[in-house]
Amino acid sequence: MMKKIRRIIVICIIGVIMFQSLCVTSFAFERSTEDKAVSSGMAYKDIQTTIEKYVEEHSKTMAGMSVAIYDENNTIYRNDFGYANKEKNCKVGKQTVFEWGSTSKLFIWVSAMQLVEQEKLKLNKDIRNYLPDDFLTNLTYDKKITMLDLMNHQAGFQEMYAGVQTSNENEVQHLEETLSAHQPKQIYEPGTVTAYSNWGAALAAYIIQRVSGMDYAEYVRYNILQPLGMKHTAVSATLQDNLWVKKQREKLGCYDIDGNKIAGKGMYYITLYPAGSATGTIDDLLLFACAITPNSKRKCPLFKNQKTLRLMYTATSYYGNSEVPNNYHGFFASQYGVETLGHGGNTFGCSTMLQFDPQSGIGMVVMTNQAHEQTYNYKMYEFIFGKFADSELAQRKREVPKGLVVSARTVEKGPFSVFGSLGLLSYSEEDLNSWWYQEGKCIYGGYGDYFIATEKLILNLVSILFFALAGIYGVITIIGGGLICLPIQKAMKKKKGIAIIDDPFRKWNYVTSGIIAAIFIDFLVMIMRLGKGIITGEIGTITSYVMQSRAIAIMSILLIVCLVLGFVHWIKKSIDTTKTGKIKYCITVFMAICMLVNIVIFDMYQFWAI
Repeated sequence: MMKKIRRIIVICIIGVIMFQSLCVTSFAFERSTEDKAVSSGMAYKDIQTTIEKYVEEHSKTMAGMSVAIYDENNTIYRNDFGYANKEKNCKVGKQTVFEWGSTSKLFIWVSAMQLVEQEKLKLNKDIRNYLPDDFLTNLTYDKKITMLDLMNHQAGFQEMYAGVQTSNENEVQHLEETLSAHQPKQIYEPGTVTAYSNWGAALAAYIIQRVSGMDYAEYVRYNILQPLGMKHTAVSATLQDNLWVKKQREKLGCYDIDGNKIAGKGMYYITLYPAGSATGTIDDLLLFACAITPNSKRKCPLFKNQKTLRLMYTATSYYGNSEVPNNYHGFFASQYGVETLGHGGNTFGCSTMLQFDPQSGIGMVVMTNQAHEQTYNYKMYEFIFGKFADSELAQRKREVPKGLVVSARTVEKGPFSVFGSLGLLSYSEEDLNSWWYQEGKCIYGGYGDYFIATEKLILNLVSILFFALAGIYGVITIIGGGLICLPIQKAMKKKKGIAIIDDPFRKWNYVTSGIIAAIFIDFLVMIMRLGKGIITGEIGTITSYVMQSRAIAIMSILLIVCLVLGFVHWIKKSIDTTKTGKIKYCITVFMAICMLVNIVIFDMYQFWAI
């Protein structure tokens, strides 16, 4: 009996000791956690309150949002807010999927580095060695393009507007067919200008496909998703590689920055899919982010040799001639209080951001179902990484650029080149709070370069104004004069018994004005379609824009014929008309010439170049 009592006493003493040890360990862990702080200096214990207060302050414009913050050890904070679908009262949760947008490009660059590690791909080798013969058909410069150029967005390609996505799943082609059919013009010498290019990134993915011998989506699945256990992420254009994700995506509602439902179909298939079609849950994105963030306590599971990870995070481009890095093998550097690496992404329904501090191992991922969202995908990151004012770039002397500027991410050749001149911007004192650096006439920005507008660009803008003036003149003449005033005038003369004398030059005037008006309306419809498409995603097919450009080409020929015939009759004086009639026709001829000059300057007739 006494032995049993002694055993019980011993067990109780051991239990008390273990409990006290556990309490001390737990207290020590809590205390160490409380002592910890993120890169901005904010204590771990204050993160939840700070973020939830911030979300509450912006709740009126919120749709749905997921956020996760992590360090080398574990997840510091993870939460969901708002609605995945407001109309169906469906809240954001663990099974909510969001579109990654351009954050998808990180798959491309990680895949490329894996192949570099396997010695199957060289970053400084001419990419034509990895492509089919004569694959690139729109090059301007003889200088080689390398994988590094594609990573830095310095291959020199102009922007693409049409054909980047479709609402019809059946219109999606294989990656090789998409890249081959519509190649943007090379407008910059490789390695000289940072002009963000989705086409260039998709080309890099195609090279990965060629080098690895696997379909790109299949390669990513076997070499990134499966090793990391990312079971709730799709990569392909149609999301057919993960039907669960596709089904969840169909449930998602998409909204603008004010939280209003976006008009249009709401779900689009990106034809250059490696550049922006990845879709999945925040927890999967968190797995990927933790894997690629440098960690002193564990190895990156995506590389056999950790030297590859270190190589990936060496700078490959800078803000001009400064020593401030801009790009690390495809990972853009963001200038918060500390420099972070990662990539943001936008689709026509979602916004995503992945950023991490490679020095501390602290990172943050945010996903929302709002297009072009910045409240959470940009500003909220300051709580974790600090403000730009404390960055290395902000300490450099900078002045507000004078005059107008234009983005290097533009179109200079083909029917859409007119939009390059319409995209003139200007900087103000407020822009000193964002990351850019000026050297001479070039402004180096976070995701691309800008140029001080040249006299040519200013003249182009003036030329566009004359184009618009000519178009308005044509519309007023044909509608106001030909369809309204002329019939009324004839009716009044007939009523008074006055003889109606046909004025041949008036007919030529109306025909010419009608063609001018038709060209202007065609162009106006093109602008309106693109403008609407930028907001709703309903950009339209390349074929439809080719048809519009072809119509402009045909009408331009008709306009030239009208001018030539009119001039011939004028010289021969075979048509009698009043002095007023001749003056009106001279004005119409001037407007027609203005129209034709703009059509030539901006390649509006080059339907084959769309």
